[in-house]
Amino acid sequence: MATIVTVHGTFATGLLEGTKWWQRGSPFSAYLGDLVEGDDGPLKIEPHIWNGLNSEMSRRAAGEALAGRLADLDAAGEPFVVVGHSHGGSVISAALLRSAKMRRPLAAMQRWITVGTPFIKTQRQRFLFSRLGIFGKAIYLTLLTFLVLGILAMFVGAQDRDPEMWLLAFATFAGPLAVFYGSLRYLESRRSFRFNRPLLGFASEHYAARWLSLWHAKDEAVQSLKAVKRLDVQIFSRDFAASSLNLLAIVIIPLLCIWALNSEPTMDAIAAKVFTLIEGAAEDELYPSGGSNIFENAAVLFVGLLVIPPSLILPAELIRESSFGGQLILLVVGLAVLLGAAYLLTWAFNGLARLLSHGLSLVLNPMTLAQLKAVAYGSDAREDLAIDAFEWPIWLTQGFPPLPGAIGDDLEQASDYAIGQSIPKFRNVVENLAEADSPEATSDVLADYLTWPELIHTSYFTQERFAKLVAYAICECEGFRPSAHFQADPDYAQIEHAYRAIVGGAFVAPE
Repeated sequence: MATIVTVHGTFATGLLEGTKWWQRGSPFSAYLGDLVEGDDGPLKIEPHIWNGLNSEMSRRAAGEALAGRLADLDAAGEPFVVVGHSHGGSVISAALLRSAKMRRPLAAMQRWITVGTPFIKTQRQRFLFSRLGIFGKAIYLTLLTFLVLGILAMFVGAQDRDPEMWLLAFATFAGPLAVFYGSLRYLESRRSFRFNRPLLGFASEHYAARWLSLWHAKDEAVQSLKAVKRLDVQIFSRDFAASSLNLLAIVIIPLLCIWALNSEPTMDAIAAKVFTLIEGAAEDELYPSGGSNIFENAAVLFVGLLVIPPSLILPAELIRESSFGGQLILLVVGLAVLLGAAYLLTWAFNGLARLLSHGLSLVLNPMTLAQLKAVAYGSDAREDLAIDAFEWPIWLTQGFPPLPGAIGDDLEQASDYAIGQSIPKFRNVVENLAEADSPEATSDVLADYLTWPELIHTSYFTQERFAKLVAYAICECEGFRPSAHFQADPDYAQIEHAYRAIVGGAFVAPE
């Protein structure tokens, strides 16, 4: 029985049956059943359901499960076609790489069709340590510590050691780390088949000729993910944390005072200075415990803040021998000096805060930008990092042009019309968003506003001529044929021409 395996994209998971394009009983599946027939009987639709998360690990797990299903279909010897939308195409790509690892040519697979798929390019994490799990990192750090300590220990009595002993000692300490590193690299080459050239060559040799890509030149998902690599925004300005860091002055000054009040040596030094500037009899009244009483220390520190600043600019004798009026003037001078010192301290702290803020911005901007890109790509694999997106898988050497002429125009016009219908609702949406009292309520408002035909990316399967193009591509495969109704369709010749234009326009993908 001829089979079509459908694979949904990101955030599009659901039940086996329903109205979504990939589900059994959907308008699109019914349309395919009307246009396409199997050579040996009716057409069978087999949806492949996965969690639909924007996650590289989820796509790979879904690809592994799909590889098993494709292997079963291949073993039955019945022709089948796989159709994937959005990252459903990425799931198919992952499944084919898994099949290549098992050296399965999948001879019964007649074609795999991707629709609006942004294929993510990844590169291996530079350092082995970054690619290890928690247990592997623990072993790595233990062996590295063993090596460093061993090398340092080798220098004890080094003058009496023969060269052979040096080599033996070095091999003893470095050997375990070298064996561990080599073993991991070997196991990694067996596991990470995305970087295994012979395996990628097998995949390209057996699956490339059966691939067809259908995508619109203005597909929002494809174009936005292609643009992510060029994203370069300054999220944190150089002074973003300056005001917050300045607030630390409110905490630091009291903490310094508390430290001084609880430090007898510090208080003794302050008291000695204070009581050289005022009458010595005051020492017995203000400082009888000699720094062991925090309340007495506070009184001495308070007096010190008043009398020590004038001593920085005037002789101590003048301060001690001045009249009451003169002491008031000196007190005013002291307060002015204290205020000036506070101003200089605040100015210095503000400069330090701005310097620290600028340093933080230099560190946080690239880190945050990298994280935003990782979220957009769904990059959550440990051993590799997503860096770009293309209209073709990185293991293939060709790409296809976007949808031609009327078919592409149909999608764009339908999307524009849906956007026009949504604009009158926008005013109510803003009001409802303001009144939404929970994340769930906000999500419901947005769901009511966006019906998804506003996007080309989610409109492919609702357009009649695009559905006919998919059907025609399937009919070109062995084991499938167009129905009489399809052959009599007025658009049949135009669909055939569009298909030939796409296939004939295949180009060598740049590296």
